[in-house]
This record gives sequence, structure tokens and C-alpha cells, in this order.
Amino acid sequence: MAPVTLYDASIGLFIKALESFTAILKKAKEHGGADADSFAAARLYDDMLPFTFQVQMVCNTSKKALERLVPHRGPYPTFADDEKTFDDCIALVGRTLDLLKTIKPEDLEGKEDAVVEVKLGRAGAATVEGKGYALGYALPNVFFHLSIAYGILRSKGVPLGKTDFLTPFFEPYVLSRTPAA
Repeated sequence: MAPVTLYDASIGLFIKALESFTAILKKAKEHGGADADSFAAARLYDDMLPFTFQVQMVCNTSKKALERLVPHRGPYPTFADDEKTFDDCIALVGRTLDLLKTIKPEDLEGKEDAVVEVKLGRAGAATVEGKGYALGYALPNVFFHLSIAYGILRSKGVPLGKTDFLTPFFEPYVLSRTPAA
């Protein structure tokens, strides 16, 4: 098996996260029908940010990884963060996925040690190497917000399960299957 590259551990996983998100959003849209737009403003708890924010963070964190790790491929499009409807959220995930798919593994060669700056809101800013940024900040942030979005949809009765989340990540590595007993 080939060694895991920075592309595999960042862009490749962001793509899988957005493919997972796409499948989850389609299932939620089907389940919600005409009421799917009510999901857009839903929150897990009153003091938490809404579903639209969770979608924006998954997409923006993925896109910012491109800007920080592959700046020579820019300029990258600006996203307005003005999503209001469930369809707006689906479209944002689609645009982000399309953008990520333009990046090739060779675009990240040698970027493991590239120094990037990360703004941490009220906590200030930090400089880290590319590998540390991808593994220690960007990936956990994407998975955090994807999990919150999943939780919001589950709390609204969308019939999602663990396999809805994991299948896009796991499926490419499956060598063979045995049917369930």
C-alpha cells in the first residue's frame, strides 16, 4: 500500500466528507419534502448556530485549506455565506465539492512543511506547518461541523444512520463484501 500523502489526508478526505454530506442532504431533502427548508434554521440547542452555519463551516474550512495549502492554484471563488434555504445549502456543498475536485495530488507535493497562518477568532492566530494545519485543525473542524449538521437533521427526524455518514469514506477501500446473515 502506498504511503498516505498530504493530499490523501486533506483534500481527499474533504472530498469524501462532502460526498457524505451530499448523500445526507439528499436523504434529508427527500424526507423533508416541502418542509425541508425548515431544516436550514434548525439548531441542536438554542445557543448553538443553525444548520446553515454548519454547512458553511464544512465548506469554508475545506475551501480555506485550498487557499492555505495550494495558494498557487488560486485565486479561489468567494462564497457569500448567505444560504437561507435547504437548496442553498445543497448548492454550496456541490460548488465546494466541484472546486475540491480540481485539485490534484501533485498540487500538494512538498506542502507538508509550508507555513500557514490560522485565525482562531477570539483566541488570536497561530502559525503551523501544512501537515499540522490539515491534521490538527482543518480535518477536525470539518468533521465537527459535519457531525453537528448530521445531529441537527437526526433531531428533526431524518432517518439517517452511521452508514449514511461512513459509506463514502469506507467504500473506496472495500476489497470484497459478505452479505449480512
